Amino acid sequence: MSNDTPTATAATTAADEEDHWPSFDITPKAYEEAVAGIAKSMNLDLVGWEVKHLDPLGGLDGTYIMDVTARFQLAGMDFLILFECKRHKDPVKRSDVQVLLTKLQSTGAQKGVVVAASGFQSGALEFAKAHGIACVRLVDNAWTYVSRHTSTTTPPPLTGAYSGYAMLPDGEGDYEFTLLTGSADNIRSALITTA
Repeated sequence: MSNDTPTATAATTAADEEDHWPSFDITPKAYEEAVAGIAKSMNLDLVGWEVKHLDPLGGLDGTYIMDVTARFQLAGMDFLILFECKRHKDPVKRSDVQVLLTKLQSTGAQKGVVVAASGFQSGALEFAKAHGIACVRLVDNAWTYVSRHTSTTTPPPLTGAYSGYAMLPDGEGDYEFTLLTGSADNIRSALITTA
């Protein structure tokens, strides 16, 4: 978890387009707790859905204190999801996603999710897609949604005190935002992939 200090001004993208996603005026702990709250609301009628904040996990190379974990059973099998909360003032970098992949490999978790306050760099999204890691942007419902697509799209409605979105590839080299908060079907498709 980053201890970056939130800024009051909007960032500027490489194309000099104003970023309307203001930085969070929230502590790192409160941000992690908000992510844990969303994860707790995701009870998908799975057996034993359990969410923990600051969960120590033993791995092959030591113990990791994970921001948020979710455990459940599906079809008699145990599953573990690792959530990394990135309340950075800048978009999440590829190296942040690489660190989560290392933790997944070490702990044997089945899914990784990076939750960002300020979005993701393209290299982070490409790496996440290649390794099956979900990228989610946590948005306060009072804020404005801005699409990163080249074509104009209608933003999804914001719900609750915080809303979780998954950034999923659209098949045309870009990404779509899918609302997770309050949508069990979207959560299933973003977090539980079937081969």
